[in-house]
Amino acid sequence: MQTHHISLLTKDAKQNIHFYTQVLGLRLVKNTVNQENIHIRHLFYGDYLGTPGSVITFFVLPLLGRRTDGNHFINGFSLAIPTGSKAFWQARLADNGIESRDTATGLAFEDPEQIPVNMIETDAQLTEWQIVPNNGIDAQYQITRFLGTELHVPDVSASQGFFEQLLGLTVTDNQVELDGAQAIKLVQTDDFEQVTRFGRGSIDHVALRVENEAELLSLYDRAKEQGWDIEMYRDRGWFKSLYIREPGDNRIELATPTPGFSLDEPILTMGNSLGLTPKFESHRQEILDYYAKQHVDFTDDGDLTN
Repeated sequence: MQTHHISLLTKDAKQNIHFYTQVLGLRLVKNTVNQENIHIRHLFYGDYLGTPGSVITFFVLPLLGRRTDGNHFINGFSLAIPTGSKAFWQARLADNGIESRDTATGLAFEDPEQIPVNMIETDAQLTEWQIVPNNGIDAQYQITRFLGTELHVPDVSASQGFFEQLLGLTVTDNQVELDGAQAIKLVQTDDFEQVTRFGRGSIDHVALRVENEAELLSLYDRAKEQGWDIEMYRDRGWFKSLYIREPGDNRIELATPTPGFSLDEPILTMGNSLGLTPKFESHRQEILDYYAKQHVDFTDDGDLTN
């Protein structure tokens, strides 16, 4: 099993778009709204195609306060960079005012909203169509994928059982092993009384990739049989999703890889304007009218990396 995407919260769309496209060099592959609440903007970044496993998304909530990490939370994420590119990224981050530190496998730093980010060198390289053009980063250095995150939980053994029993994954030394260098680390929280409160930089959920809809439905049935806390099943248009709360109360999404982000707009212009799946297309004018009142123009920042 592999990663599919990770979804976080941001207060500042402009700052967020600048950092993830102009500094990290990812493509804004989908410039859209939250399907559960169209009054919340939703930004998707990834490689040029928005390949599942390369994607990082942000819900934009301008009134967000500071986050409180309590008895359960998802913390930071790791990105794969090609072997031998650490020095390039250390210099690029420094040039953009981002302090980083060496780790055994790469670099560690924080994004503008204090989200911990690790860059880990792997042998992976982007294919020709995955390379983001005109972002000032040579293809040999470009970020290749999202590798994983940390789940902070009150009972590591219970969370471990979720991944082993429902998904059939191996957990070694509190690390959920995914394909390749991908992994989810389980971390014991030490303050059971502190309530987690979402804020700037909080992570809403992490998504893992399933092969197809048939496997997703099979996992739905298995989760029901095993008594896990199923939140919802949704057709997101670009993929289908099953949301489950693991025992630590963190949201885990299981998602299909298809149809993909080119469902509603050509690959060459993805992210350049408001993207909506067929289910939401009839609401386009309503959505544009609402965001115009918020001084949001979906065409003013979608072409930064294209």
